[in-house]
Amino acid sequence: MKRLLLAPVVAAGLMLCTAAPAFAQISLFQDTGLMQAVSDGDATKLKGALLKGENPNQADIHGKTALLVAVDRSSPAMASLLLDGGANVNRADKAGTTPLLAAAETGNPEMVELLLKKGAKVDQENREGLTPLMVAARSGRADIVERLLKAGAKVDRSDFTGRTALNWAQDSRNARVGTLLRQAGAR
Repeated sequence: MKRLLLAPVVAAGLMLCTAAPAFAQISLFQDTGLMQAVSDGDATKLKGALLKGENPNQADIHGKTALLVAVDRSSPAMASLLLDGGANVNRADKAGTTPLLAAAETGNPEMVELLLKKGAKVDQENREGLTPLMVAARSGRADIVERLLKAGAKVDRSDFTGRTALNWAQDSRNARVGTLLRQAGAR
């Protein structure tokens, strides 16, 4: 009779043992307060997380930092809070995407300006050799190309396929971008 009573207890104990690691694995991938605040666009929660001492340079499993999330969300206010809180303006994700490159790709001139003012490296390339200037030229964003050129972006750099910003601009079919690059010395 004792055996029959212990069987359900042992089975329940085994279920508890297997449930605990699964819960622990799930909790490892939950966003921290800071990352969740940035994802939600909640400036009050972000300020609170920074005041509590959360690391402004933390990243998800793909290496995407809180600053990159703010850039992807096109939120200069969140990016400014992170930068003022100590976020590294040049920290790239695992693909080599920097905040400035992401801002050039999303086409947010206000974000590009903020990142440049905070010391973003204008010619830092990703793992494919693309620079923010090439990405902006590919997208046909004359306003961003112009700002990057004023910040000292080099027009003669090429990516790993040998393409320059001018080559990318020709794909975008934006004559203004091509003109800006040629005026800056692109050939």
